[in-house]
Amino acid sequence: MTLRLRGSDLIHLDEGTYMWIQVTHFAIEAEQSDRSLLSSLIASPGYAHDYASPFDPDEEVQQSAVHGRWRLETIHPALFARCTPHDAEALLQVWVDEQQWTEPGYRQPPKVRARVEGVVNLLRSGRLYRLNNPGTDAEHEYGFATGSLGFHEFVVIDRVTECLLLVVASDD
Repeated sequence: MTLRLRGSDLIHLDEGTYMWIQVTHFAIEAEQSDRSLLSSLIASPGYAHDYASPFDPDEEVQQSAVHGRWRLETIHPALFARCTPHDAEALLQVWVDEQQWTEPGYRQPPKVRARVEGVVNLLRSGRLYRLNNPGTDAEHEYGFATGSLGFHEFVVIDRVTECLLLVVASDD
């Protein structure tokens, strides 16, 4: 089973950083288990995205599909671990502001911080999972093009609104 894509939002961080957060919305059947929903997510055309090229969620997924830096076949539900919203927020705040290329004390502009806070609020809207990224041996041939500053993926399962949110914070 695959999940029906409802839409997505792309949030760009400070100009010149090439950093972004994408929130992709999927419809779910609330009675499914978390593991079943994660399996359905991975099988969905809306999940097979390299985040380095234009994305067409209606395009048929091929055997050699990718997700982020990795070959899609290397991602499975066991790679997703429960995560608290507090831990997810802390990880995102470090990623947003504390990159090696920034000046000490650098902070994203207030308008960007407000958009990131909106994403953090979404992470509180249901049961939260974080992808434990596959290793470098699972990378596809151009995987290096995405996530040089980090690739952080969260899944929010919101049974009240019957929605699964895929939140990816990365760069290209």
